[in-house]
Amino acid sequence: MNQVIPIEDQLSDVLKRYWGYESFHDLQLPAMTAVLEDRDSLVVLPTGGGKSLCYQAPAMCSDGMAVVVSPLISLMKDQVDALTANGISAAYINSTLSDAEKWNVADRIKSHDIKLLYLAPERIGGGRVLDLLEQGNVSFFAIDEAHCISQWGHDFRPHYRELKLLRERFPKASFHAYTATATQRVRDDIEQQLGLHEPESLVGNFDRPNLFYRAAKKNNLMNQVKKVVDRHAQSPGIVYCISRKEVEKVTAQLREMGYKAAAYHAGMADDDRAQNQEAFIKDKIQIIVATVAFGMGIDKPDVRFVIHTGVPKTMENYQQETGRAGRDGLESECHLFYGGNDARIWKMIFSDQADAVRKISLDSLQTMIDFCHNVECRHRGLVRHFGQDLEKDCETACDVCAGSIEIVKDSQKIGQMIVSSVYRQQERFGVTYTARVLKGMQDERITSNQHDELSTFGLLKINPLKTIQDWIGQLVGQGFLQQVDNDGFSTLKISPSGKQLLKGEVSPRLISPGEEDSKSVTKSKSSKTRSMKGTDEGLFSELRTLRTAKALEKNVPPYVVFGDAALIDMARRFPSSRAKFLEVQGVGQKKCEEYSEDFLAVIRTYCEEKGLPLDVDVDAILAQSEPAEVRPPSANSIQSFDLFEQGLSIEEIAQKIGRAKSTIEGYLTDYIRSRKITDPSPWVDASLITKVQEAIEEIQPARLKLLFLHFEGNIDYTTLRIVSECYRNRD
Repeated sequence: MNQVIPIEDQLSDVLKRYWGYESFHDLQLPAMTAVLEDRDSLVVLPTGGGKSLCYQAPAMCSDGMAVVVSPLISLMKDQVDALTANGISAAYINSTLSDAEKWNVADRIKSHDIKLLYLAPERIGGGRVLDLLEQGNVSFFAIDEAHCISQWGHDFRPHYRELKLLRERFPKASFHAYTATATQRVRDDIEQQLGLHEPESLVGNFDRPNLFYRAAKKNNLMNQVKKVVDRHAQSPGIVYCISRKEVEKVTAQLREMGYKAAAYHAGMADDDRAQNQEAFIKDKIQIIVATVAFGMGIDKPDVRFVIHTGVPKTMENYQQETGRAGRDGLESECHLFYGGNDARIWKMIFSDQADAVRKISLDSLQTMIDFCHNVECRHRGLVRHFGQDLEKDCETACDVCAGSIEIVKDSQKIGQMIVSSVYRQQERFGVTYTARVLKGMQDERITSNQHDELSTFGLLKINPLKTIQDWIGQLVGQGFLQQVDNDGFSTLKISPSGKQLLKGEVSPRLISPGEEDSKSVTKSKSSKTRSMKGTDEGLFSELRTLRTAKALEKNVPPYVVFGDAALIDMARRFPSSRAKFLEVQGVGQKKCEEYSEDFLAVIRTYCEEKGLPLDVDVDAILAQSEPAEVRPPSANSIQSFDLFEQGLSIEEIAQKIGRAKSTIEGYLTDYIRSRKITDPSPWVDASLITKVQEAIEEIQPARLKLLFLHFEGNIDYTTLRIVSECYRNRD
């Protein structure tokens, strides 16, 4: 009797054998298990979260052929190249194949020679492909970029609606939908449109902790772009622009500066677009400058920076576009440079939309603009948009938490001046007009309305007009003012919190204009250092050179040979044999057989020349703990200390100073640390204090999450953090 191998063991075996990975990422195992148990599933994982493996690995554990529906030809080719390089039989059918190539794929399907077949959705409706699939012993269907099937998604594709034909034709096959960004409404629509049967719904954490986010006003845009690119002189990056015209302009300017850059937008000839994309993927150019037409499904894992030269139209777009950085898990940067003209351009683009659609578009755009102006942890702001939250702010992985944004000292006073002017203008005017009143500009419209006689006229005259406009935008973003459409014109209204601001009960956080983000630069350099911890950068450079040569030989992108993470691991471990080479992250059996001899030769020669030992115990190096970086309390945090001394609750302080409750919780942590508080009873019930302290003594958790899991989620993070900080101060 044959022994049945547990599913997890089967998957672990193929993961190591073909991909060289030792463990599963978040939600990968339950997603793969659903496939092997023939249960429909809907999986939402952020870009870089390992969605592809969720269906590729189960395909290698299944009899028959897995069929993957993918919307982009470039994605199919990239994935088939990568699978083939790992020793997996894969193919695709799309419009780029010649008749002879299609016949060859058809023969392979009929002879059951393919484990993963990629199809464009346009191929489904014809019928002949369905007839062919019936001869291929289909094991299951994977629908990639599944949000394309939903009219509520940000990239609706009508051909995706034809996928129901697959369900009708293959009623016994399981169906699995995968996407990176989908709200609950979109997820419900995907489930309905695909006819999923009681699907296993798995939604991962939308946070990408390896990404550094920054949003800043445009101030000599190309100089801002240049500073980002120069920090990544040898690494690829993407620059997104709103319009095709700007794509061409920015590309030309980057070339004039000496960078290898190419354009990509829908107005270009198909061949030119494909050629530029291919050059970027194969590292023949460093930078691709593009509209949103570029990037969906691009598998390039080593993009080290994504720059937006204008506001994206939705938070979903921003999440997906920035998600193309650091897909290999290594630290990368995302910079958004925004200006007042961005909204006007988008509104022109939206002008042809139906009224109902245009309203949705404008609301989504305003949410994105508010994100730029809101001074809270960027990571937290992003995940909250998707209905999640973080255990704590990122601390160093965004411009806000890294302390690189300078807050205006008189924020409350300036905010009161602005809101007061809106009130005295009877809430009938927009941003530009209000800024001109506060600037004290004597134009005909202002004088005819007698607003030059208002008490707020000229109150901010010493400040540039653009700065005043930006402050107004920040008040909108932080909820003190609202922009309301009034017969096609945008007017400012005072919100309830704006009325509190007038009374001095709350305060905004207004950003000082024109501050260069020097601390962000420091953060980026320290991130790179952490990624390269224990790595010999000289060897890493030589291995990159060898990888490029091998990629040219095979005419594949360099990352298909090995990703940066694999080369970094080699330059830590200094493996001396094939057995040791197999221990490197990302090295499977096929790649070991194909590349170990050449890569080991380079490693041995380098170590001999430098007098370095081989077969280093890299686990010991990585296990060396670095002292946790404790961020000093900010000026805003310190200002709250007196309120804690007065015995005010977290909720009372949040209301009084106009901050989110989560922000005040962070201030409380600073207060407890700074004042060496040992008694958590002002904020935590006595019975909980005893429970948490006993658990701390019992399990001595290295991370707060271990304590959270110990209580099975029944005690919230805020309570655990307060008690833990007070307990630590007892030492």
